[in-house]
Amino acid sequence: MPSLKHRLRSPRPYAPPAAAESLSREALVEAIGSGSVRFQDAASALDDAAAAVLALNRSDLPPLSMLLFQGPLAIDRLAVALARPSKVLQATLERLQLAGYARRMPGAEDEQKERFELTQLAREWIETIWGPLPREGARLLQAYSPRELSVIARFLSLGSDLQERQGARIRALLETPSPRLKNRLRGGLSPAALRRVQLFVEANLGSTLRLADLAERVGLSEHHFAHAFRASTGSSPRVFVESRRIEQAKHLLRESALELAQIAIETGFGRQSRFTTVFRRATGFTPAVYRRGGA
Repeated sequence: MPSLKHRLRSPRPYAPPAAAESLSREALVEAIGSGSVRFQDAASALDDAAAAVLALNRSDLPPLSMLLFQGPLAIDRLAVALARPSKVLQATLERLQLAGYARRMPGAEDEQKERFELTQLAREWIETIWGPLPREGARLLQAYSPRELSVIARFLSLGSDLQERQGARIRALLETPSPRLKNRLRGGLSPAALRRVQLFVEANLGSTLRLADLAERVGLSEHHFAHAFRASTGSSPRVFVESRRIEQAKHLLRESALELAQIAIETGFGRQSRFTTVFRRATGFTPAVYRRGGA
């Protein structure tokens, strides 16, 4: 499996099977590591593209996959299987429903026991996006003998075990933080983590941005995230999001001919009345006056 060093240096080009026969063991191990990194990066890029096409967050894709392969599931089952808080999954399922990809199944009295299933629209998009992959993969594997396939299968199985063990080890750091991590939480987010949150906010200003969505970007609980974000920026996540929406609204008021109601939607305020109230509180002007050059 690829180690961190593979990501910190330029990897050697991946050697295809035909060229691999002439490589030394050390070169083969290096080629496998580089190939694994390339495979992971390509898979990540594919998921990024899929999420963009579906107008979803990357974090919405695993629940979509589980509903596809396991059928209708309740939030509590999804929470356990995906190791995510029920609150986070509730927000995810709301997005899937709004997008028309999932729906509630009637009959459950307890909200946590309500089951969700995929819609036909979701199944059609899944086939369009991911359908070619297993077919292309099957054709690719036809070039290998049963013995070679057995080696590949064993490597993938052992590699998956390794990744799962390391994932559990890393998650444990959140449950029993080291002194260094505790100090970071007291002192704020790391620059990289803060940048991830800022980029996520900028890319989703027109959507509902919940505290749980932001906390998920950096793998913290909502409480720890809010504390660390304030320590890093001097403001709460809510104030930061609102300020970025105001700046985006100013840009649209100056540079576009969009109606005020549409700008309210584009910047995540929803209703024009709320947009006007928040904008005036922040700038001292209504959006209409600002557009006419009042500021």
